[in-house]
Amino acid sequence: MKKMTGYIAFTLLFLLAVVLGVATWQEHLHGTDFVMHHFYKTTWFNLLWAWLAFTGGYYMIQTGLYKKRSVMALHFALLVIFAGAMITRFNGKTGTIHLREGVQTDFFACQELNNRSKLPFLLELKTFRIEYYPGTSSPSNYVSIVKVDDLFSGKSFDQEISMNQILKYKGYRFYQSSFDEDMKGSLLSVNRDTTGIAFTYAGYFLLFLSMLWVLFDKKGRFSELCRRNFSQNKNRSLIILLFLLSVPVFSSAKESAGLQKMTIDREQADQLGHTWVNYQGRICPLQTMASDFTLKLTGKLRYQDLSACQFLSGWIFFSEDWQHIPLFEIKHPELRALIDSRGKACLNDFFDERGIYKLMPYWREMYGSDHRSAFLKEAAKLDEKIQLITMLRNGSLLKIFPLVTEENRIEWFSPGEQLPENIGEMEQSLVAGFFSSYKGDVRGGDVDSAQSLLALLQKFQQKSAGSVLPSEIHLKAELLYNRYPVFSVLFMACLTIGCIGVFFFIFNTIKNKGSGKIHSILYISLILLFLILTLWIALRGYIAGRLPMSNGYETMLFIAWTALLVGILLRRSFFLITVFSILLAGFTLLVAHIGSMNPGITPLVPVLQSPLLSIHVSLIMIAYGLCGFMLFNSLTTFVLLIFSGKKGMRQVEELKEMSELFMFPATFLMGAGIFVGAIWANVSWGRYWGWDPKEVWALVTFILMSFSFHGKTIPWFRKPVFYHIFVVILFLSVLMTYFGVNYILGGKHSYAG
Repeated sequence: MKKMTGYIAFTLLFLLAVVLGVATWQEHLHGTDFVMHHFYKTTWFNLLWAWLAFTGGYYMIQTGLYKKRSVMALHFALLVIFAGAMITRFNGKTGTIHLREGVQTDFFACQELNNRSKLPFLLELKTFRIEYYPGTSSPSNYVSIVKVDDLFSGKSFDQEISMNQILKYKGYRFYQSSFDEDMKGSLLSVNRDTTGIAFTYAGYFLLFLSMLWVLFDKKGRFSELCRRNFSQNKNRSLIILLFLLSVPVFSSAKESAGLQKMTIDREQADQLGHTWVNYQGRICPLQTMASDFTLKLTGKLRYQDLSACQFLSGWIFFSEDWQHIPLFEIKHPELRALIDSRGKACLNDFFDERGIYKLMPYWREMYGSDHRSAFLKEAAKLDEKIQLITMLRNGSLLKIFPLVTEENRIEWFSPGEQLPENIGEMEQSLVAGFFSSYKGDVRGGDVDSAQSLLALLQKFQQKSAGSVLPSEIHLKAELLYNRYPVFSVLFMACLTIGCIGVFFFIFNTIKNKGSGKIHSILYISLILLFLILTLWIALRGYIAGRLPMSNGYETMLFIAWTALLVGILLRRSFFLITVFSILLAGFTLLVAHIGSMNPGITPLVPVLQSPLLSIHVSLIMIAYGLCGFMLFNSLTTFVLLIFSGKKGMRQVEELKEMSELFMFPATFLMGAGIFVGAIWANVSWGRYWGWDPKEVWALVTFILMSFSFHGKTIPWFRKPVFYHIFVVILFLSVLMTYFGVNYILGGKHSYAG
């Protein structure tokens, strides 16, 4: 009977994971309303959760789990979280309230009741404003000043509501959601769920404590694995990890004489690169925009022997020459036929003899459909490059002129853009004539005059926008970061060193040899790689003015950093830890390098300006990194079984125990990351769980991880080979959580690119 209850409980848990995965795909195919109506808000879905909770709780009593207090506390915490979720589901209220300046209201649109609900007090919008990053037009915050008027108590007060700053009063919470175009109205999200949130937060707190208890429980499985695999000193390194959560060589070649005639010289281009520009919502050197422009068009940070600044300058001042250069690779046969190209195309090839753009008839299909063919996807990528060139040629990308507007705000303008009426004649002349004068000088070979014009522009920038311009140290740091593509070089070094390490491990295992010297060499390499990666991530963070963990590219960098840190802290425990840390760092940096991720540094959108974001991302990324270690363990196991057969079974068992040991912190960090993210969502959006595809797949991964701890109920997990197969399946779920949602399913958490 006891076994049957356990089988039922884990069958239900597996069924729940399958249902959640299917629901995300149904949402992708049919939309959010469909999946809410047919899955998440149905009676059968709630009953599935209730049945699982009841069966699981009954099984815990049957097996005497209460005798293992740390494990019991963890499972009890999950039941408390479930209870809080059920209270929220049936007792919570959410909705929206639309406020206009000077108009009092005490009604809000209730989502659950599909009608208006009355508030026990009046709200009035006094003013709404948008705050911007200094010197840019990128919003840093949306702020509503509201007046609360409680007629029952006679209490009246003003309150600021902004992103990550809410209004709490009489059990109701109000969050900044949107605003009217005329800036005279504001849309707030409303939430009332005091009991559900209290239960849920209590469950989160208990869960965090119980996870630490399990890790430090001397009678627990984790401590047993630590004693078996680590000495006391090495065990300390692992605990520190839980709490802390080939050297690049650059060469300069001679510039191609042919291309050099189509741009300005290296020194002049470098000086131009020091000019400030308002680009992607922040103020940065023109060199940064040049690097992004070159990378977007060519896939590299330079074109042949030209620097990024020279490549950009060529298109600005010698565009009639560059439009004949075949820069664009055409892969799809239909596109080749359309462009009339055999593989490489120049800008002119995209226009017919009448000057009509050949991709124009496909615009609606390229950007108006979620399901695009291979032809349309490639056409869209090419169109983005063509439009980027067009924006550069017409000057709209070059916002290099800071001017003080009538509202006493500093705004940046491009040549040809309509200027505010309060701008003087001298400023108007500079904006209108700078590029034509500079172009005449550089094309005529008058270097001194060109440098004088550039110095005049930079002096003008300091005079007009000196209060918001980054410091000289910031400028030098960003120029250094742009000049040396360290991340691109590191992935090649990590992969090379890691592959050599794996080869030596397999060779030495088959030949029964030690790995002393090679381990020392690998460890020294590991230290160097970690120091270089740490320095460059810190440099990126300094440039961005925030922790660099806000997009796909930066989270991959953090996973690589975490992998190398694990290798350093656990270097003496097992030879493969060092190898896998280097190899995992190499693969994550490779994915960041060749994937569709955008390496550009951009300011955070207002909702992401929360310390909880950094904690949430850090915990999840470390968990992913540990899953990567387990994957390499499993892949190495399969290689050993192929080449050494039964001889390698001892190593296979050791690798299984190593994966099992990593599974503890990976699972707990994953769970902590999910629930910290839920708290962040509650603070920012008024709900701690919204069934977003990213949330759902993170939960699916967490559920799959939980299976591995129940070897007594599911004997398969005691078998090393099955355990390694399971790890591969688990990592596929991790890939789906990170990449599948970002690039296929979408959702609020998607940051593809």
